Amino acid sequence: MAACLFAAAARAETVLTFCYDPYPPYTMGTGSIPSGGLKVQLLDAVTERIGGLSAVTVLLPWQRCLAQAKSGEADGILPLFKSPEREAFLAFSEPAFEQTNTFWYNRDRFPSGLKWGEGYAGVSHLRLGMVNGSVIDPRMEAAFSARNRIIRAGDAAGLMQMLLFGQLDLVAIDDAVGRYHVGLNGWQDRIAAAGTAVSSRTSHFGLSRASGAEAYLEKFDRAIRELKAEGEIDRILHSRSYSH
Repeated sequence: MAACLFAAAARAETVLTFCYDPYPPYTMGTGSIPSGGLKVQLLDAVTERIGGLSAVTVLLPWQRCLAQAKSGEADGILPLFKSPEREAFLAFSEPAFEQTNTFWYNRDRFPSGLKWGEGYAGVSHLRLGMVNGSVIDPRMEAAFSARNRIIRAGDAAGLMQMLLFGQLDLVAIDDAVGRYHVGLNGWQDRIAAAGTAVSSRTSHFGLSRASGAEAYLEKFDRAIRELKAEGEIDRILHSRSYSH
């Protein structure tokens, strides 16, 4: 009887499939199933607050992840930015957290630090690197593109290495991503972040309309509010452990 009850309980649980692309420290791992990551931990924390629901994350190329959420093959996407195009096929949760983008520079190149203040006139002559497909600030991109071609690379690690070897003057990337790569490689004495953020945007869980996962939106919102009130989201985001 105990075995039957356990089997019935297991059948009653709904498992949602979320996707994201490999993007340390938000999603970690080289296979299709992540080994951890900040956004994976956030999903686990949210679904633990929702009875009868659990979730798994699959790592996919970004465009494929978007396509699967649009078709309903995936139930959702880990926290991402809102846009009118995405709102057509995703129901967005309350803001999960704020993602900040920052300029990173070589300390040898700027021994007194990098101060750029209002606008980009004082730094737009410098060679800037960004990750392929990233959109940080259209005004910034326009200012730099008017002076030099922005160098795009497939990942943040490659950009940081170009910064170290003097092939770039600045890298504009997500602050958490920059801190992860600098800490991982012991570059704290060689690479630093500018004190002023370039941009900041709220990141939200996206629930697929096609799969029916948007029905859980209210429960996701309630769990996010609880986690914020308890300081749990801040704890996860500032943890040095990125694995489950």
